[in-house]
Formats: sequence, structure tokens, C-alpha cells
Amino acid sequence: MGDPCEPVLMLLRTADEAVPPLAGSLAAKGYGIVDAGGGELPAGPLQAGTRVVDLALVSAGLSASPDLPGVATRLRAVWPRLPLVGLPGAAPASGLPVLPGDLSLPEICERLDEIVLAAAQSRADAAALRRTSLGLVAQLRQARLGLTDAVADARRLLAEARRLSARDRPGDRRS
Repeated sequence: MGDPCEPVLMLLRTADEAVPPLAGSLAAKGYGIVDAGGGELPAGPLQAGTRVVDLALVSAGLSASPDLPGVATRLRAVWPRLPLVGLPGAAPASGLPVLPGDLSLPEICERLDEIVLAAAQSRADAAALRRTSLGLVAQLRQARLGLTDAVADARRLLAEARRLSARDRPGDRRS
């Protein structure tokens, strides 16, 4: 499966496209590469909890394909904040930043590292917000329980006050 700390990039391409040489170069630089040719997402890495894909690289062919929105939707169903980045030569598409073709391999790696780190920070921030919200929900439940008890006490005291008030009214005294 690879080093659990290595960044994992999913290479999205059409069925008739060859794996770009850049994928081999990135693998040699320490990136885990998951090939998803033909828009067919591999079953293994997409099973929740098996492996986290940090970034999806979109090939030139897939970026121009009408299948791209469907592929992106399926990916985001598993990883909601998964960044999609077009490989050099990819067609500009809505919400798809494209790596410039004039970058060297070290520059591409640096750019990808920045994107992966930003995505990891976003996941960490989201996890912290979820933990905070769970704590607030617990506090709210406790407050509701306390409020329910306070309302019950207030009703009991009000009933007692009415009973005493009715007993102490002039003309209502019974000896």
C-alpha cells in the first residue's frame, strides 16, 4: 500500500490516454500514484478509511471531456475537499486550476506539495471544528436539561404560590 505518510496523488485520465511520463517522475520523487484511467475510479483506494488521496491530477484529455464533472462528483462523494488540479496541457475548466507547462519537475513538486499541505490543513481545521461543535452540542444538551429542571421547579413554585394565595385571600378563610 505504500508509506502512510507519503502524499497520494490520483491520476485521472481518459481510457485512450497513456499514463503521462510526469506520473513516473512524481512516483520517483516519493508521491504515491493511483491511476484511474478511463474515468473508472479504482475500488480499493476509494473505500472509505483505506487510503487518503491528497490530490487528484486531471489529464489533458479528461479536462476537455464531458465526463469530468461526473468523475469529480464521484470523487467528492468520498473526499469532499479533494483538490483537483489539471496537469500541464489540460484545458481550463471551471474550478480546475492547471499547472503551467513551463514548470520544471522540482517546481511542479513544490506546487503540488503546497496544494497537498493546504488540503491537509483544511482537513485538520474541519476536524477541529467538528470536535468543537460536538462539545457545544453536549453543552447545549446539558443546558436544556437544566432549563427543563428550572421550568419544572418554576411551575411547581407557581402552583404552590397560587395555592397559598388562594388560601390567604380575605373571605376565603376557613376555620
